[in-house]
Amino acid sequence: MKGKVLALISILAFVLVLFGLPGLGTAGVKPLRIGAVYDLTGALSVYGSGSNMTAKAAVEYINKRGGIAGRPVEYIVEDGATDAATGIRKFRKLVLKDRCDFVLLSCNSALAVGVIPIAKQLNTIIFTEGTARQITGTKGNRYVFRQINNAEMAAIAMAKFAARKLGKNAFGMGADYEWGHSVVDTAEKCFAPLGIKMLGKIFSPIGTVDFVPYLSKVPKEADFIVAGYFTADVVKLVNQAWELGLRIPIFVGTLESIRYKDLGPGADLVWCGTYGSRSLDGYPEDVRPFQKKYREIVGLDEEGWDRSGKISADYIWAGWEGIFWIKKGVEESGWKSKKDNLKFMEALEGAKVAASLEFPSGPKIMRAEDHQVIGDTYILKAENGKIVTKACIRGKEILPLYPPNVDFRKEKVR
Repeated sequence: MKGKVLALISILAFVLVLFGLPGLGTAGVKPLRIGAVYDLTGALSVYGSGSNMTAKAAVEYINKRGGIAGRPVEYIVEDGATDAATGIRKFRKLVLKDRCDFVLLSCNSALAVGVIPIAKQLNTIIFTEGTARQITGTKGNRYVFRQINNAEMAAIAMAKFAARKLGKNAFGMGADYEWGHSVVDTAEKCFAPLGIKMLGKIFSPIGTVDFVPYLSKVPKEADFIVAGYFTADVVKLVNQAWELGLRIPIFVGTLESIRYKDLGPGADLVWCGTYGSRSLDGYPEDVRPFQKKYREIVGLDEEGWDRSGKISADYIWAGWEGIFWIKKGVEESGWKSKKDNLKFMEALEGAKVAASLEFPSGPKIMRAEDHQVIGDTYILKAENGKIVTKACIRGKEILPLYPPNVDFRKEKVR
């Protein structure tokens, strides 16, 4: 009798391991450690908190289904505090102390630029949400992947749309750092072939309170303003432009976590070129079912807000998709440790993904030469009390207009 009981226990244990109680199948297996430097405080905290929320949700979802290549995932997040020096220090800590295998970086472009050479030194692959063009260009290397479109690609979409809708004379304004310059400078570059003239451009320090001295430089001939600002700066800029009597469209680089009412009486003049639709119905039909399921899992409603009402959906999917790019690379390359980093890189170079729950922002390609994702770009507008989606420019339309200017595959990897 005792022998039969032991046999039944053995069979039951085998079945549970094979078919899975949550976490049991990965017990005793060395975890895969994914670190993240997200800005949980400071001016970029609405972005960092949102991406952290979706990355954590992705890890929980994956672990309930057996982990990555049979390994449980440990997720360790550090606060970059919207400060590049702080973020770089936190990156070193994640790699050297916490022994993270891969690291996600926030949308702080200055952080990405600072971390990229260190990532190569420390033999650690990073995925970044920073959108300055240089990250997957002249300041990049083979250790960086960007799972989101960049500022230049948004500028291409913006330029095509502006040429049809907004006029032929633009004026550029932006925050005086990597991303602000990317928005304005690349818009100018993209405007020229379309017959749009940049009448001038001016940059202000991050956190500027009084935009009147800068707005006063806008010439009367300007048909619209291109503005490389984010969060509170966008709100101040738009409201002060109205107070100053400017009644021309303002095309901003992001409206993340900004509500229509925040933009004041000039709200209906605001446009945005960005990387996702806030509302569910703004996504194309081939993407919408996956976006809906993803929102249910991470806690976003159909209008694009989390339960707190502070975080919007515009492109915080980058945290979720960053985790799934790592999963794809590990499982397709057979990655076991950093000794296999080259195999991981080769597995993702040129990889194409369809719209799915894993990639709910839509189909895209991870371009082989520069590790830049080419996906869809969205044109949003404030109107009638909401932030609505006016157009979706598909990645396949952007791809031929944005050739790579580097080829990381030529680099040696240790």
